[in-house]
Amino acid sequence: MISTEELLNNHGVKPTPQRVVIADFVLSTHEHPTAEDVLKGVAGQLPVTISRATVYNTLNTLVAAGVIREVFTEPGACRYDANVSKHHHFVDTRTGRIFDIPWDEVPQLPRSLKGRFKVHGYEITFFGEAT
Repeated sequence: MISTEELLNNHGVKPTPQRVVIADFVLSTHEHPTAEDVLKGVAGQLPVTISRATVYNTLNTLVAAGVIREVFTEPGACRYDANVSKHHHFVDTRTGRIFDIPWDEVPQLPRSLKGRFKVHGYEITFFGEAT
């Protein structure tokens, strides 16, 4: 398996200790953390304190480089996803937990919109209760 340092280098991101710790945290979870979750999760992992600004800047850098992606499942909140492949999401409204839904399990909507819209991309977020 490729190391986080190699992954960052392969995406053109200099692997500073802060970036490695932040990337490790996001890449090791399926929980779709917020920036605040990341900040709490990496606290104390380095001899120096990681600031809120460093977390936000690093997350933005990782998104821009294609290492992770942003997920918007509720108004005003951005979450981060290590799964950069095409997929959809399901939000359990009881627990708030977010699940990845494979791309091919959802019908291809752009075909049904043909002629009315020029679709460049899409992602569907389902809301309900997980069983």
